[in-house]
Amino acid sequence: MRPGIAAAMSLIAIGSSLSGQTAEPQASVRIDATRIENHVSPRMYASFVEMMAQDVKWGLTAEMIHDRSFEEATDYLGLPAHWRLEPDERNDNVGAITFAQTDAEAYPATNRATSGPEHSLRVTLAPADITDTRRGFSQGSLSVVAGRSYHGYFWAKVPAQQGYSGRIETALEEDQTDGRRYASAFVDGISGGWRLYRFTLTPDRTDRFAKLSFIFDGRGTLFMDQVSLEPADARDQVRPDSEEMIRVLHPSFMRWPGGNVAQEYHWQWGIGPRDDRPTWSNKSWSNAPEPGDFGTDEYLSLCQRIGIEPSITVNVDGAGATPEEAAAWVEYVNGPVTSKYGAMRAANGHPAPYGVRQWELGNEIFGNWVRGHVTAEQYAEAAVRYARAMRAVDPRLRLIAVGEGIFPNSDAWNMAVLRIAGADIQYLAIHDYISASQNAGAANPRATMMSRAGEFETNYRRIGDLIDRTAPDRGIKLIVNEWNLFYGADVIQSMEGAVYASRMMNGFERDGAIVDANCISDLLNGWVGGVIQVGRDRIYGTPQYYAVKLYSEHLGTDTLRTEIASPKLQDGTPAVDAVATRSTDGSQLFVKISNADTNRTVSTRIDLNGFTHSRKATLDILHASDPIQRNTFADPVAVVPHEKVVECSAVCVIELPPDSVAVLTLHRP
Repeated sequence: MRPGIAAAMSLIAIGSSLSGQTAEPQASVRIDATRIENHVSPRMYASFVEMMAQDVKWGLTAEMIHDRSFEEATDYLGLPAHWRLEPDERNDNVGAITFAQTDAEAYPATNRATSGPEHSLRVTLAPADITDTRRGFSQGSLSVVAGRSYHGYFWAKVPAQQGYSGRIETALEEDQTDGRRYASAFVDGISGGWRLYRFTLTPDRTDRFAKLSFIFDGRGTLFMDQVSLEPADARDQVRPDSEEMIRVLHPSFMRWPGGNVAQEYHWQWGIGPRDDRPTWSNKSWSNAPEPGDFGTDEYLSLCQRIGIEPSITVNVDGAGATPEEAAAWVEYVNGPVTSKYGAMRAANGHPAPYGVRQWELGNEIFGNWVRGHVTAEQYAEAAVRYARAMRAVDPRLRLIAVGEGIFPNSDAWNMAVLRIAGADIQYLAIHDYISASQNAGAANPRATMMSRAGEFETNYRRIGDLIDRTAPDRGIKLIVNEWNLFYGADVIQSMEGAVYASRMMNGFERDGAIVDANCISDLLNGWVGGVIQVGRDRIYGTPQYYAVKLYSEHLGTDTLRTEIASPKLQDGTPAVDAVATRSTDGSQLFVKISNADTNRTVSTRIDLNGFTHSRKATLDILHASDPIQRNTFADPVAVVPHEKVVECSAVCVIELPPDSVAVLTLHRP
């Protein structure tokens, strides 16, 4: 057992189960500031983004156009998905404008991911007397704001024979036939081989469902590819609102590109000129088309702007990956400009090495749902090969190996990895989720859900003992870089989800001697567990987002001896859970506390020994007025923390509403 962990908290259940009580239940928290149980890592609260659904594409990235390279299946007109005929399909256009998705011409010609051909859209304008004078195509469901500029471009090629002669009008418009035009710009001089044509549109009206139209006034054939439209205030393809939400949360590090998708991703797909990069099929997540737009340089630039540490997951033996490929990625990121891949990075506009220290060796390779799934011994041997190849490029790397959480064979997996690869790693990654179906058969499913956090906490200590026995004196710690509930949005995005998160985070801090960091899953979209939910033009943080924010802002360094006496949700599961930490300079003491009872306020007495403090303390409290209330795009701040000042002398008494998370901050005089 690692010293200090076992006694980090004592729980005393008092009274009967909360159900059926009439008097207001009470709890007590006794904190001894003279007894430091362990230390909390300053990296404790990190984040995780993955190329999954609209986590990266359209969640993190600012690109407004779907299928901008015309790769998706076409309709009867020859227009790929998301693109439509202008002005509409009421009348036959008598051949006045025709479309074809073609691989005869494309920019670029070859897909770097598949080695197969790319596609473009062939547009042919023919003379016609009985067709509409407006001829073109468009994409709708674009949200635009009056006075905000949007930068766009497209690539075009005009063939030598029967090539297009004329202008193209680009326009932001009301998405209906004969709708209002908000902004337009003509592009002329279209000729010759593949060239980039830029335009800027500044609409005079806000419209959440506008369209971008391309209207042709000439005749002949041209090929179009790589259409783009982004707000002018986007930086390196990142949405300003998403970047700001991440900045406010300020995770210690951000894990990317996955997740399961890391086991099929090849880093070369996401470097170089944006429009040269491939769209690839995301086999991990429904075979969704995945644009290569947001790659290594964009990710690392975002981390630099926000001031957070990057954490890169390399592909270990999935989909043809090799140690040499991983080592080349390290050289691209960290190598000098005199190296092969460092020179490539410099040519892509980033001469200075990024200096990324934390790298993860694959993802969930114990599971048959990922590419490269193998036995524990096979993975551990591969991890050693990858670690040594990568450290040959940069010996300063901190490496994370794949571990298992609560699974039937987790000990066997973890022991094999530690025994074979322990000398080459600094961390073991653990992923812990719990699903509604796992708790459905319990007498009290909700209380059982809350109890799972305590089971995970106990297991982290047990894995710590396993590390001490199997890889002694290596100082290997855990990074729980994926965790959450597998529940519906009504739970995971409500205060229930936030209270569960609070209990998990209390456990991480109590287990600070073994848990170095954690990442709630996911950061943006991906599934209903994404703590930042991003739509086309709106965004909100879930209650879990605000719970993580509260904990991160009140981290503390020293975990203090804490004893809790609480009413029960069920035998062994207290309603109130708390952890106490002290700031590095000793000037503040934080009590992070939650009430998991869904019906009753719990009056909680806090007794404090060994910390002289001012009488006035700050209480930040997160709760909802209704159990089912949650944030939505229509009401993005329905559930947010509120701060108030409370009186605290030798004893503090605070009222914890049902399903609430709170942080009490005490200050030295």
